[in-house]
Amino acid sequence: MSKESGIPTFRGEGGLWTTQGEPPLNQYETFAADPKRWWERRLADARTGNAFGASIEGAQPNAGHRALAELEDMGRVAHVISQNIDDLHRRAGQRSLTEIHGNRLWMRCVRCGARWPREDIPVDEANLPPRCAAPGCSGIVKGDTVMFGEPIPPLALARCEAETAQADCFMTVGTSAVVYPAAAYPIEAARRGVPLIEVNPEETPLTPLADVVVRAASGEALPALVAAIRERQNASHGEGSR
Repeated sequence: MSKESGIPTFRGEGGLWTTQGEPPLNQYETFAADPKRWWERRLADARTGNAFGASIEGAQPNAGHRALAELEDMGRVAHVISQNIDDLHRRAGQRSLTEIHGNRLWMRCVRCGARWPREDIPVDEANLPPRCAAPGCSGIVKGDTVMFGEPIPPLALARCEAETAQADCFMTVGTSAVVYPAAAYPIEAARRGVPLIEVNPEETPLTPLADVVVRAASGEALPALVAAIRERQNASHGEGSR
């Protein structure tokens, strides 16, 4: 979905990691070994900027993001599990949301797991790394994005597992379905007999499991789904008033 808002993907044709190579697999180990040095580099990179960061800063929610939020408002989507780090679901109005890989515009305490928008965490370059302000914590604060080698926060995993376990329908949108644990959730749902819908312009490993396959981008398919549901609701209301 991020690609439809002009944000480069990591994998696949033209992806950042395809063209530039994957980042080091010991990112979190490097951070944990010297958080102060990591923060110094982060702040220096923020001053110089990069194309990927600029694309996220300038991106806006697209029609697919807005349609998912509208489906939640209509009571048709109970929860969104997102692998994207760009904050676009939240900005589109999604409320019931787990960002399993974090959010580039948020910060997180590595001890207690508390999360905040980055503007809520003052960063004093003379006193790095910043520390958690939660009562009794004072843990080290890092960017919320999950690094290579970093465990996904337990609270995020628990929420994803709980939502998957109670889902009565599971829809995947635009995912390559190759990154775990996120790729496991639709498989788990399908195994217990839950209908699986795949919205993706391309075939994925989930395609053979899907009960419904929509070969379209999210910005095309999801607004059409909203329109179809509204049309059906209006027709039902019309019949009820006769």
